[in-house]
Amino acid sequence: MAKEVTFSVTVRDAVGNVSVVDARGAVDEPPIIDHVIVDPPMVPSGGLARVTIIARDPENDALSFEVRASEGTMEGTSDPNVFLWRAP
Repeated sequence: MAKEVTFSVTVRDAVGNVSVVDARGAVDEPPIIDHVIVDPPMVPSGGLARVTIIARDPENDALSFEVRASEGTMEGTSDPNVFLWRAP
């Protein structure tokens, strides 16, 4: 859930008249990565592992995923949170 922020705004003119109003805003919080599952966790050279990201957004915003590997290649699947890693 977004964090609510309250603003208190005061405006004064040169004569000393004052107006005060409260306003509200919100901070959209970042997504939370709960788990990254690599299955199997060890593969032979040229082998494939499935990388699944379990994540959520506090405000239920839609998520997109990107995975990069320091070696080997990554490819997406029909599931936006699931990738295939081919070991070098």
